[in-house]
Amino acid sequence: MKIGIDARFLAHPQAGGFKTYTENLVKALSLIDSTNTYVLYLDRPPAEATLPKKSSFIYQVVGGTLPVLGMPIREQIGLPRHIMRDRIDVMHFPCLTATLTSRCPFVLTLHDTMWLNSQAGSLNSRGGRSAKRWAMWLYNRWVPQWAARRAQHIITVSQAAKADIVKQLGIPAEKISVVHNAIRAIFRPNESKAPLEVVRHRYSLDGEFILGIGSADPRKNMVGLVRAYAKLSSKQKSRYQLCIVWTHSFLQQELQNLIKQLGVHDRVRFLERVSDKDLALLYNAATLFAFPSHYEGFGLPPLEAMACGTPVIAANNSSIPEVLGDAGLLVDSTDFDALAKAMECALDNAVLRAELSQKGLERAKRFSWERFGKETLKVYERVEMKGS
Repeated sequence: MKIGIDARFLAHPQAGGFKTYTENLVKALSLIDSTNTYVLYLDRPPAEATLPKKSSFIYQVVGGTLPVLGMPIREQIGLPRHIMRDRIDVMHFPCLTATLTSRCPFVLTLHDTMWLNSQAGSLNSRGGRSAKRWAMWLYNRWVPQWAARRAQHIITVSQAAKADIVKQLGIPAEKISVVHNAIRAIFRPNESKAPLEVVRHRYSLDGEFILGIGSADPRKNMVGLVRAYAKLSSKQKSRYQLCIVWTHSFLQQELQNLIKQLGVHDRVRFLERVSDKDLALLYNAATLFAFPSHYEGFGLPPLEAMACGTPVIAANNSSIPEVLGDAGLLVDSTDFDALAKAMECALDNAVLRAELSQKGLERAKRFSWERFGKETLKVYERVEMKGS
């Protein structure tokens, strides 16, 4: 079987999200499949390290980096030509959108339905609406809906996301397979204390801390985390800093203003440009990881924290309980008092933290990229059999 993958995010400079999923998809398939041929379609030359070193994995560059129209032209005009020329048996579009004109059977990965409910013309960094963002909002809102109906099969990352796809898009449940994400090997318990001291020094962390992860999306609920932290006792705030790994600066100033209003500006730290290696060490060094997100299609950060042996407090919505099971403390993301109480309870109870740590380590073992690769390959085989 000749399998095509739209792997444009494999060569993208921006980390996280679709790039992480694509990297691990390709790596997992290269580890478990020595029979089929894979054609990876990129939109720019890749870094050598991102490609599997196997003859059964080849790549082609289908240009599409021009502003605004580059990606849609690539996806709807350039890619169909390559797919037909290469005689692809099954095509996989792993990142929301897909070619709509090709006759090749294809698999679409929908990680969630948040794109369906996003605001029109997302604000740019200056607070205005740019033509580029407006055009891409339209594309990313309507193309996935058409693609979901045309796809031979859909992969999603949680039962919660599957239920949303069925409800909001009207896709039959039997057309959707849940293939859980996993975490990379870098996220694991660190036996040596020396690297933890190095990362503390690098980010000027002089004591114990609670770790959070924020972004440009209000959905991550850093406001809720800060408000809950402010409710901790003076003794606990004095002992534990709140450290937020910030992946985008868009909402940072607004949050800093809130921190000043709450009187905790000297106890909250923002950590920027944090590498995956440092993030794994920060998970290990943290006393607690808090993840009060309002919605997640899957939610990798709490799983990464558990894999490092860090006790986790997270929201009780969407896919998060499905991922955490009984290995974390779950609270209502809108209830700041409940979040503060859960943090206080965990911070004051070393036995509870040890129990959560052990449960988290065991829970994380259930999510492997090998399993992810095997279940994804089964979907390809099912689609190929239907098309033959």
